[in-house]
Amino acid sequence: MLSHKQAFTCSGQPEKKALLFANRETSDIKRKHTLMRFYSRSMLFLLSASSCAFMAMLPTAHAEDTSTFTKLELSASGTTDAAPDQLTAIFRAEARNKNAATAQQAVNALVQKITEQTGKNDAVQLAVTGYDVSETRPDKDPAFWTATQRLSLKAQNGNALLPLAGQLQANGLILESLDWSISDDKRESLLLDAEKNAVAELKKQADTVAASLGLHVVRFSNVAISENPIIRPMPMMMSMARSADAPAAAPSSTAQTQHVRANAHATILLGP
Repeated sequence: MLSHKQAFTCSGQPEKKALLFANRETSDIKRKHTLMRFYSRSMLFLLSASSCAFMAMLPTAHAEDTSTFTKLELSASGTTDAAPDQLTAIFRAEARNKNAATAQQAVNALVQKITEQTGKNDAVQLAVTGYDVSETRPDKDPAFWTATQRLSLKAQNGNALLPLAGQLQANGLILESLDWSISDDKRESLLLDAEKNAVAELKKQADTVAASLGLHVVRFSNVAISENPIIRPMPMMMSMARSADAPAAAPSSTAQTQHVRANAHATILLGP
């Protein structure tokens, strides 16, 4: 039979072995964690070093120094010529009466008649625009009311509009203006051509000035482009006198070449 001391010793040996084994596992785990932290820090260091080396190889961005350049300010214009493709006639219907209602009724009836008459012509576009009624009080004569309304007629050629304009004059309408113009669609295309011509003239001037100074054009710094109103020649209108019994004579208008113009202004940098 074992003594109490021997029994304690025998029973304690497995416990010591288990404790030693647990301590060894703990040490191994700590060692692994330490190695993992070391490897992680090493990888971060290597990545940071690689990034710094890559960034060092990139060129340094900086603002362009223009103080060594000669600045040149130039302006030029470009023009495109074209035949007009739209004829516009502006008429005014007018009636006067001492009674405002009577004057307005007269204008309304005239405009309605003209609208029906113009509607039969598919080649003419009619727009009935501003309406105005005003009272006039002369010093010596009785007061009276004036009612007016304007009508705009457009066509692509004079053959469709001019005979109709003569009929409207005979019916009592007042012809205020008769002008040839360029339609919006055609004008946009012509304006682009005029702008190109203006820029081409700018380049030509810049090269000429740079050469005379012994320099060359580095680049255009700022460019601004604007358009000029279309230059319309005065229309040639003729109105033939006629007797009361003569048929209505149509007004005449000659379609003359019109000019679409664009302006260009630029700041140009010149270098040696």
